[in-house]
Amino acid sequence: MRFSTRTRYGLRFLLRLAAQPQGRLLQLGQVAHEENISPGYLEQIVRALRPMGILRAVRGSGGGYALSRPPSEINMEDVFQHLEGEISPVRCLGGKETCRRAGRCSSRGFWHELDEHIRTFLQQRTLQEILESEEHHSALGGNHVELHESCS
Repeated sequence: MRFSTRTRYGLRFLLRLAAQPQGRLLQLGQVAHEENISPGYLEQIVRALRPMGILRAVRGSGGGYALSRPPSEINMEDVFQHLEGEISPVRCLGGKETCRRAGRCSSRGFWHELDEHIRTFLQQRTLQEILESEEHHSALGGNHVELHESCS
């Protein structure tokens, strides 16, 4: 299973916002340049995240984006669903599509269990925990990639 580029870039964008001191705004152009993401693509990410109510936008000179909620209140399952649309490992579990073989599928149980593990993992993670984990790895001198580099 591979998550989309939009989700990978979206998470990097949110981590950049979460790492900012409270009240400081980030301009999309700055994030785009530092993260090597096109400004247009970042705008798509912002549009996908806007319905979550986690972004605060300020227009005009000195404007930009900040988180409207603490990173500890931003759940990764919600973020991934807004960026991906659907996070199930197979389409037949996504709710919109039902497989003709659902009642007799020999692998459905496995896929359902994997789906539950993924959802539980994401439900238990917040943006704050990911940020702290990255900071911890950096402090230990581990294989940490700076948040502004272009790893995807």
